[in-house]
Amino acid sequence: MKKMRWMTIGIVTATIGLAGCSQTGDNSGASTDSSQLSNTELLKKATAAQEDIKSFHMDSEMMSEVGGMPISQQISADIIQKPMTMYQKMTMKNAEDGTDMETELYLVDDKMYMSQAGQWLVQDTSELGDMLENMESSASTEQSLQLLKKYKENWTMKKDGDVYQIDVDLKGDQLKAFMKDSLEQSGQLAQMKDVMDQVDYKKMEYSMTYDAKTYYPKTLDMEMAFEIEEGTEFTMKNASTFSKFNEIKSIALPAEAKDAQALPTGDQ
Repeated sequence: MKKMRWMTIGIVTATIGLAGCSQTGDNSGASTDSSQLSNTELLKKATAAQEDIKSFHMDSEMMSEVGGMPISQQISADIIQKPMTMYQKMTMKNAEDGTDMETELYLVDDKMYMSQAGQWLVQDTSELGDMLENMESSASTEQSLQLLKKYKENWTMKKDGDVYQIDVDLKGDQLKAFMKDSLEQSGQLAQMKDVMDQVDYKKMEYSMTYDAKTYYPKTLDMEMAFEIEEGTEFTMKNASTFSKFNEIKSIALPAEAKDAQALPTGDQ
């Protein structure tokens, strides 16, 4: 149970990292290179650019492992930020037999439609609670920016060719504090509180790049490692790219999803 909970929490934290990729930490240290921006200047420009982003596309590859159980995921998503509308396709590798499990998800017209193994299910977004808030937070980055600002001493920035690169490095007690804050923000802290002090927080590193002309996010590379019990490690690597800014005007629900069956709720 603990292993599966940490697998879930790893994905939640990856989402925090993805959300952070569209805005930078507020570190006022001046750049030593007059040809590039200071961290504060980059923050202002990236924040202004974020306000112009109405929609975007994301491709992500994630590899995670808990106690020798590997999970491979590929995610492709189209996101319109207001009102929150999304199409996501996720392919997960079955560790036992090597087969692929494919899931499609649409978030349109205040409903979430999900397809797996050819079966479509639908649920009203009013029933999603914290899950919907987390999905919206991953696209709208204001909350994540506030979280990441608390760890501004861990940000470094440099210009590399046509991109600005932001690197974040958290370990030990700082990583534990970050995890606690991120879990609290995502509504997951209560279910993880009993194991928080039993974990050895090894590292979390991620590197984000921004286009030096548009200040739109381009890439995110993230790596995490925890020891969740003696001899059992959780590790995760994630690589994402962002594109098609403001090119996605609408997301249409496929005809076969319109006859989706209602997803059973917890009280059914």
